[in-house]
Amino acid sequence: MILVDCTEKYWEFVRLIRTDPYNKKFFLTKEEITPEQQIKFMTKNSHRYKICLLDNVPVGYIGIKEENEITYCVDPLYQGKGIGTFMLKEFIKLHKTLTAFVYPENKASNKVFEKLGFKRRNFWIYNSK
Repeated sequence: MILVDCTEKYWEFVRLIRTDPYNKKFFLTKEEITPEQQIKFMTKNSHRYKICLLDNVPVGYIGIKEENEITYCVDPLYQGKGIGTFMLKEFIKLHKTLTAFVYPENKASNKVFEKLGFKRRNFWIYNSK
């Protein structure tokens, strides 16, 4: 696995896995994202995102939304394979202070953040070391 820059060729991939019905339930914002909205957002923000490739296939993304707030998502077809852990470990090397908002019912993400040493600040916010 490797993390690469989120170039324009990956913008639609990010939108599709972000709005996948399984993944969408774990995000604070649940509205649909149109291709036009995605282009507008990524034009301004893609420099803050990385794409995870497995055998040259995009399988997830990770990025900074606001200030130090982290967001990541794994393609449902590839979940449970350590991709989230890999992305977060690599991202920690680039960003020392991170905050994550995670619903308690998102057991997979909670496990990843706890495994990597993030400390729970309240029932759904984690802070890095």
